[in-house]
Amino acid sequence: MTNAIKLNIAKVSNRGNKFAIVAGCSIIRKFKTVDAAKKELNENSSFYEYWAGSVSVSVDNSSKIEVIC
Repeated sequence: MTNAIKLNIAKVSNRGNKFAIVAGCSIIRKFKTVDAAKKELNENSSFYEYWAGSVSVSVDNSSKIEVIC
């Protein structure tokens, strides 16, 4: 599977969990330290690549279109 969305580690502002593995604007998993996030992404990158290509992440990162019936 090829992904158009790159996995990254980003700083997020949620109470105790400060870092996350993200795909576009979707948070896949949160961590307390950047080192823990990097280690997890390095060890299980194929798992996170799979979820980055999931339908929910694709919908979350797609352009929103308003339809009026």
